[in-house]
Amino acid sequence: MNYLLQTIFERQFNFVPVNDVFQGMHFLRKNKKVHALIVDLDTNAEESWRLVEHIKSSKLYNIPVVVLATNNNETLKQKSYEYEIDEIFFKPFNPVDLIAAINSLMATEVAAGY
Repeated sequence: MNYLLQTIFERQFNFVPVNDVFQGMHFLRKNKKVHALIVDLDTNAEESWRLVEHIKSSKLYNIPVVVLATNNNETLKQKSYEYEIDEIFFKPFNPVDLIAAINSLMATEVAAGY
């Protein structure tokens, strides 16, 4: 998935793929200019949800979270609502739609002054 996302975003964004939640948290702590977070829930779902929960509940981060998932189930619906997920994409997804969603979220972020 990281290779696909890198290919999709490399022309327009500085996309930094990470292999696990620990690497993601380390990157977020070191880099304050992260404009969006894309989380693949199909890889280590529990850890991924903990990362999302931390990002969305922390005053340290005010970044949009986009979730990628294979299955649309009640747990996903509940947690997406609870953590105020900004966008959800189900695999397989249209890369053009994902780029448009990221652009929209970043425009909203800029308009809000973040």
